[in-house]
Amino acid sequence: MKKRDVLPKSIRRAPRFAQGKGRKIPKTRDLKSDSEIELRAVEPSQRRRLGGILALVFAGIFLALVAAELGLRVLGMGAQGMYQWDAYRGWSLRPGASGWQRREGNAFVRINSDGMRDREHPYAKPKGTIRIAFIGDSFTEAEQVAVEDDYVSVVERRLGACPLLRGKKVETLNFGCDSYGTAQELITLRRKVWKYSPDVVVLLFFAGNDLRNNSLSLEWHLCEPFYLLHGDQLALGGPFIDSPVFRAKCAIKFESRRSAVLNVVGDSIVKIHSMERARKALQADVGSNAMAAAKPMSPPSFAQPKAAASSGELGLTNGIYKPPENAVWDEAWKVTEKLILAIASEVKGHGAQFLAVTATVGSQVTPDPVWRAQYENSLDVKDLFYPDSRVAKLGARAGFDVLNLAPPFQSYADAHHVYLHGFANTKLGTGHWNEQGHRLAGELIAGRLCGTLGSQLSSRVPSNDRSNP
Repeated sequence: MKKRDVLPKSIRRAPRFAQGKGRKIPKTRDLKSDSEIELRAVEPSQRRRLGGILALVFAGIFLALVAAELGLRVLGMGAQGMYQWDAYRGWSLRPGASGWQRREGNAFVRINSDGMRDREHPYAKPKGTIRIAFIGDSFTEAEQVAVEDDYVSVVERRLGACPLLRGKKVETLNFGCDSYGTAQELITLRRKVWKYSPDVVVLLFFAGNDLRNNSLSLEWHLCEPFYLLHGDQLALGGPFIDSPVFRAKCAIKFESRRSAVLNVVGDSIVKIHSMERARKALQADVGSNAMAAAKPMSPPSFAQPKAAASSGELGLTNGIYKPPENAVWDEAWKVTEKLILAIASEVKGHGAQFLAVTATVGSQVTPDPVWRAQYENSLDVKDLFYPDSRVAKLGARAGFDVLNLAPPFQSYADAHHVYLHGFANTKLGTGHWNEQGHRLAGELIAGRLCGTLGSQLSSRVPSNDRSNP
C-alpha cells in the first residue's frame, strides 16, 4: 500500500508563480532578519557620523598647518628662500628675493629683477662702457659677504682706476648662482648674458665640486641638465631632459618652497641626505688614502694628521688633486673640458674676450706649509694644483686666457698668515672665500683684465661704441 503524503498536493507542489499573479514568490534565503533590517537602517547614520569626524580631523590638520605656517613666518623660519624653479637650468635666483644669510658668514642678500645678485642693469650698454659678465657658482654669487665686498664688485672698482683703459667706465654683471655646474653656466651664457652685450666674459671654475656637478654619475642631485658624451660630441641628456615626470617632480620640489612649513621639513631632509652622501664620499677617500699609505714605498717621514686624511669638507673630494683614476672621473674631466671649450668658442663667436679663472679650494691655500705637505703626502701627490694646471693647459691648447688663483693665494696666505676661506661662524680654511679672499681674487682678476683690455683697446672697440661713435 502506497504511503500517502501528509500535506495536500496543492501545497506540496506549489507552482513557481502564485495562481493568477505575475509576481515571483520570494525565496527563503532572500528574507532578512529583523537585526539585518535594523543594521541597514543604521548604516547611513554611521556613514554621516564618520564623514563628520573625518571632516573635523582634516579641518584640524589644515588649521594646524596654517597656524604653523604663520608662526614660522613670524619667527623668520622657513623663509621662501632665494631660489626658484627654472625650466632650462633646474633652478635660478628668484627675482626680488631678499633676506639675511647667516649660515656661513653674515650678509644681506638682494636679488634684482632679472634674477641676479647685483644692482639693476639695463639691457642696453651705456656709451663708453666696458661690460664684464661673470658666470660661476656660489663663489660668484657670494652670498657669504656683502655685495660690495664680493670679487665681482672689487674687479669693477679696481678696473675703474686702470690707466690703460683710457677713462672707459667699467660695469660688471654678476650671473653666479649657487651649486651651478659648467653646463648650467653655459646655458646661462646663452639665455641671459648675451642680452646685456658684454665685452668680456669671465668664467670662474671651482674644481672642488664643478667636476662632480658636470657628471651624471657623480652628482648627488639630478634636477639639472647634463651634457653627456656621445662619441666625441656633447649632447643634453639625463632625467631632467629625458623624463617629463622627473621634471615635474623637480618643479614641485622647488615650487613647494613657497611654504615655510615645507621649507623647514625639506631643508632638514636635504641636509640629512647631503651629509650622509658627503660622508660616504669622504669615507671612500679615506679608504683609498689608507690603502695608498699602506703601500711599502709610501714615505714615512710624516705622521699623517687626522685633517690630512681628507679634504675635511663635506661635498668635496680628493679625486680632484690627481689624474683620473677610473672611467667615471675621466669622463667627468672630458665633459668639463668640452664645456669650457664650448663657452670659450661661443664668447669668441660673439666678438667678446674670454677669461677662465680657476678658484681655490681651502686645502690648497691653508696658511700652514707643514700641514699642506702632510696632506699632499697622504694623497701621494707633489702639490695640490693638478686641476688648475689642467685647465691652464687646456687654455694654452685652445688659445684662451687662464688665470690660476691657487698659487698666488697660497703665497699670500703663507706670507700674511691668514685664512682666505672660512668665517667666524664656520671653520677657517674651509668653505667659501671670506672678505679677504674676495678682495685678493678681485685684485688678481682686475690686474689680468687691465693688461689684456688695455693692450686690445686700440685695435678693438666695444660693440656698443662701434654703433655709437
